[in-house]
Amino acid sequence: MIALLPIILLTVLMIGVIMLVRFSAKSFPALRRKERWLLPLYVSILIACGIILAIVQPFEERPASSGEEKPSSPSLYSYMDGGNPEDIDEAFVREGWDFTYSGEELHIISSPSEELMAPIYVEKVAGMGDAVEVIYYETPLYMDGEDMSEYINPPAVTLSGDGLHIISPDGYEEVELNTFKDPFPFNQFTGRTFMGSENESTVQHGENVVLIRVGEDQTLDLNPDSYINYVR
Repeated sequence: MIALLPIILLTVLMIGVIMLVRFSAKSFPALRRKERWLLPLYVSILIACGIILAIVQPFEERPASSGEEKPSSPSLYSYMDGGNPEDIDEAFVREGWDFTYSGEELHIISSPSEELMAPIYVEKVAGMGDAVEVIYYETPLYMDGEDMSEYINPPAVTLSGDGLHIISPDGYEEVELNTFKDPFPFNQFTGRTFMGSENESTVQHGENVVLIRVGEDQTLDLNPDSYINYVR
């Protein structure tokens, strides 16, 4: 019975078109024959397309998305402000540098730019002595579900004389992203709108942080214009 349903619906549709044409011929005798068939044929084509599409691609109920289905990256700033950067997952370590400095005062020099606006945190650790450790953390940047983190250049860190230099990346990398979507989505009776988030690009921004770890007795000279804070 279900297999015969499309044939039955099309048959009923054709009978309805013929009856509508006969009705228009009696009610509007001034209309020419082609004019009487134009509107019924147009309406029948629309209905037939809807029936065929319902058969070929049945309606699917999309479950409502919840925050638990798509895990979000942890906030690096929360770890730093909370005083527990050691709890950050190692998967978010993008780059690392190790130095040794035995001078009296270490100058931390940074030049923030549009390419690198990562805040810098300093942590004094007991038992590190003359060691200087720099870690660059970065959580993923997603665009339309694609991880674009590899296109973000990390900073360069060097130790020259008594200065620890955090250098912004040179320029930026231009990336062209092409996505393919259904140009004519069928949304009737599905509860979805034609315009909205499903037809727009979605961007999930990541976070980046530079952590500098030094010995607890190391004297530091911090540049007040470099967004440098101490780990609490």
